Amino acid sequence: MTVTQPQHEAHEKASWAELFFDLVLVFAVTQAAHVAFAGQSWGAVGQTVLLLGIMWWSWVGTTLAVHGVEDSNGQRLFLFACGLCMFVFAITAPHAFTGHTQPLILAAAQLVLRLLLWAEMQRKRVFAQGGAFGSWVNPFTVTVVAAVLLVLAALAPEGAIRNGLWVIAVLLAFAGPVLLARRLRTVQFGATHLPERFATFVIIALGETLASVGTQAAEAQLGVAAWCAVGLIFLLGCGLWWLYFAYGFSAVEHSLRTNQIRGNVVRDVLSYGHMLLVVGLVLVAVGARTMVEHPTAAPHGMTGYLLPLGATLYVTAFLFTRWRMFGAATLGRLLTALLLAALTAVAPLLPQLATLALVTAILAGLNGFEHWVVATGRPLLVLRNPLRAR
Repeated sequence: MTVTQPQHEAHEKASWAELFFDLVLVFAVTQAAHVAFAGQSWGAVGQTVLLLGIMWWSWVGTTLAVHGVEDSNGQRLFLFACGLCMFVFAITAPHAFTGHTQPLILAAAQLVLRLLLWAEMQRKRVFAQGGAFGSWVNPFTVTVVAAVLLVLAALAPEGAIRNGLWVIAVLLAFAGPVLLARRLRTVQFGATHLPERFATFVIIALGETLASVGTQAAEAQLGVAAWCAVGLIFLLGCGLWWLYFAYGFSAVEHSLRTNQIRGNVVRDVLSYGHMLLVVGLVLVAVGARTMVEHPTAAPHGMTGYLLPLGATLYVTAFLFTRWRMFGAATLGRLLTALLLAALTAVAPLLPQLATLALVTAILAGLNGFEHWVVATGRPLLVLRNPLRAR
């Protein structure tokens, strides 16, 4: 099979302006996670996921808008303008579903950001070779419509109507690449810049676990059990990092370089698959923060589910991304996901410290097993996909 590669891959590394833009995302992820932590309900968790969905697709759109373009003052000013919109969005995020003033400010910031992204893609024709994003109908147009729905949601009464409009807006934003899949097949993407950018967001989400737990611990008088929880949470963060950066990241880079249709990898693995990774990490962060307060007590309500549920979603995301990249998911990670799912079901019956220790041990075991397989040159056991992505 002959793989067509672009002759030149411009902008192979993240620019300093992009990293500055990412600083806003650090704050935005913290604000989204705070909604779930403060609400302590499944409804609050759902609102956090909706906020992350809009936030995620805004970041993806901004990343794609500057991808393949050499760094310049114009691009820096564009990123700063996008960053200001995201900053306003992050500030108002905790109040996105209550009242009218703050939700309207949030929606207006999101609409301005979407218009900036749409105008940038139309002006520069960044992917003119394929033309998919140079036409009037593209994922950037779809997300402008989604932003308009957020304005309508801000004007709607609180409750079911507002939440419903948010759900529709998020689903519409994520449906764009699927609805325009044929056009995306013609788009040429670089193989270095994008994996690095998406890995940066994973680091941001991982950092939220340490930041939230560290903040909680610094404000409390910790006993022995709480200090054990802090240590286990740090080890858990290391295990989550290892799953992605020891083996996952290089697989994404390899797939993007060798896949005949890079648009499929960008859509399924980076855009959709990494969103699952980020949501999983944020749920881990929220669940971990609650464990520092009363580590030896059984959890109340939904709080006991979040950490193992987030870890389950995180590992499951690797099954999906590897399946889309190589047509096979590793059995080790599949069994780990099933084990974590079972632990999630019984977590409310266990002391929080026990749940934390079990999740940490399960992920450490998976990392140890994969290291042994690679170090000894053994083949990974995989579950083949008979309907491998075309």
